[in-house]
Amino acid sequence: MSTHIIYNSHFEHVTVENMAWNKPTWHEHPYHKDQWGAHLAVDGQYSDRSAQGGQCTISANYQPTAQWKVDLGEILDVSHIVIYYRTDNHIWGKKTC
Repeated sequence: MSTHIIYNSHFEHVTVENMAWNKPTWHEHPYHKDQWGAHLAVDGQYSDRSAQGGQCTISANYQPTAQWKVDLGEILDVSHIVIYYRTDNHIWGKKTC
């Protein structure tokens, strides 16, 4: 199970568990499923958020929706969700919003 250590606003040590790590996924309209499949969103890798980095799931062009799901396998109490968008490795700002 993938875990991350973070500090909250009171500088208390908090361990956050990635409940979706390597769980089954589904993507409504994947763009080249073999290269950018839904499984890439839960593999724990997000250091290269470009299309060429092989760490992002990408939706097909010209579709009215872009749905993605993960099966956590059970009912869980989820305190927050973090989504890392593909940014093509630009710093978050005007180019990536």
